Amino acid sequence: MRSTVRAGWRWTPGGRVYVTDTGNKRVVVFDADGNFITQFGGAGFEPGQFDEPVGIAIDKNGTVYVADTWNQRVQTFTPLESENGLAFLPEKQWDVFGWFGQSVENKPFIAVNDDLHVFITDPEGYRIIEFDREGVVVRVWGEYGDGSANFGIASGIAIDAEGRVWVSDGAFNRVMRFTLP
Repeated sequence: MRSTVRAGWRWTPGGRVYVTDTGNKRVVVFDADGNFITQFGGAGFEPGQFDEPVGIAIDKNGTVYVADTWNQRVQTFTPLESENGLAFLPEKQWDVFGWFGQSVENKPFIAVNDDLHVFITDPEGYRIIEFDREGVVVRVWGEYGDGSANFGIASGIAIDAEGRVWVSDGAFNRVMRFTLP
């Protein structure tokens, strides 16, 4: 099986590294030394399956969030450790009104804050969408441009310790910081 890792990975304080393997429509989990632990997913449309998984985030409780790009949804997974090893159970999913194109630039990223709000980039929509923990839209901001709240291509997203949202804009070669109300 050939692996094509195009976009997402996250390291957790527990020493696990989570990688979205877009070509094989799965998430692969490694330990801190790069040893394989487990994988989950596969091609498809059902819960737990992916079509172009790209962005990945892990919240403070260990829940895994995946930007399932071409299925136009966010999926969450709960880790389950047992004597048989580590497994990830599909928990929630919600639709994203975005991610319409299948271009190289339309690769969404995802971040989760301590309030369990989920932030996604919509690169070709030139915007950021914030959801609450149930997948309900809280706010949307951005449009095309080089202004202080606009984007050319929102190509990365992160939340800092103070809860500020950091977005990289690949088209205008900048990193932007947003303080939410």
